[in-house]
Amino acid sequence: MTDHEPRMRPVRVATHHDDAQVRIDSWWLLPTAEAAEVAARRALEVMPRTDGLLRFSVLRAQGAPGLFLQSLWATAAAREHYVQQVAVVPMAAVNEHAPGIQRDRALTEVVAGIVHSGADAEKWVTRRSPVDGGAQAAVDREVARLRGQDAPGLVRASMGLARGERGEPVEVVVIEERNGPTGDVLAYEPVGALASARDA
Repeated sequence: MTDHEPRMRPVRVATHHDDAQVRIDSWWLLPTAEAAEVAARRALEVMPRTDGLLRFSVLRAQGAPGLFLQSLWATAAAREHYVQQVAVVPMAAVNEHAPGIQRDRALTEVVAGIVHSGADAEKWVTRRSPVDGGAQAAVDREVARLRGQDAPGLVRASMGLARGERGEPVEVVVIEERNGPTGDVLAYEPVGALASARDA
């Protein structure tokens, strides 16, 4: 990589990538709306080009000083390398400009997706549900919900399964791209997204 070659290139914010096997879903809460804006921009600036990274998206909560960040990865090994060996550097670079971030995350494997249209979405909604009655049953419930009549404005959605320390499924994380009202559910609006320069 030369000094003039961008590490990442701008792309549209989207939950889906055909080659994505796993994700990092991250929720950040900041002290103020201004700090959230700084953190969002800084996260996009410092995200490194890393082998296996397909897309990195940053969204900002409506009416709250929160962010949702998602990275889509080609393999679990690539994601694990990033988490263990790389993530500390961009995290420190964000913290330097926006201290006091409360972070939560889920490392998920992509297990299902629904695409209703190819339109760009205005906002994202995140839902986290414990795995009760089995992982497949929990995923099937979410798929049925999103294919039903109670999902107006849905553009696309991606279901991820998070596992505990012993590898047992513990949570289904659903990321929905929507247009139109979302009621009283917290929604996130796109700030920006990046993809590896090698990813078409």
